[in-house]
Amino acid sequence: MTPLEPWCEGVRTLPHHLRDGLRLVFVGYNPAIFSAEAGHYYARPGNVFWRQLSASGLAGRDVTPADDAALMDEAGIGFTDLCCRPTVRASELRPDEIAAGARRLLGELETHTPRVAVFSGRGIYQHFGRHALALPARELAARPYGPQPERLGGVTVPWVIPSSSGLASKWHRERLEWLVRLRESLES
Repeated sequence: MTPLEPWCEGVRTLPHHLRDGLRLVFVGYNPAIFSAEAGHYYARPGNVFWRQLSASGLAGRDVTPADDAALMDEAGIGFTDLCCRPTVRASELRPDEIAAGARRLLGELETHTPRVAVFSGRGIYQHFGRHALALPARELAARPYGPQPERLGGVTVPWVIPSSSGLASKWHRERLEWLVRLRESLES
């Protein structure tokens, strides 16, 4: 396995763009097959991720999927996923790989301690909280978007925002508002 051609369960997937000192790390459920084949996060043209990241001001310029790796140096932004196996829908993930992915993700976040871990969807944080932090499902289900009370590795603030997936399109306007709030929080 090379960093440019990562594999998961025999299928090409995306590299985790992580290192120490990042301001933000965006956490998705898992790569879409389209994105894994393209080699970039959120690569499907209909996904609003890059348009909204550009509009929020978090990246400091207009960005596209081809910028995912460069953003670590340019804007202190990294990318990873809860699970590495590409699927059409996150519902195709097995419970064992979700639990293992949550524990692996906690290790990554505790190792690299980004300032903020941005979970792109409530469901991702609910899985992460249950499997990696042993938080009760009932408590997690009632959590609002925005910063969460936990501190990962004693440092990293988890933020939850609506998903950028086309399946979550009714929350896209609210998602951009949360990205702007996140930028304002980082600036203060």
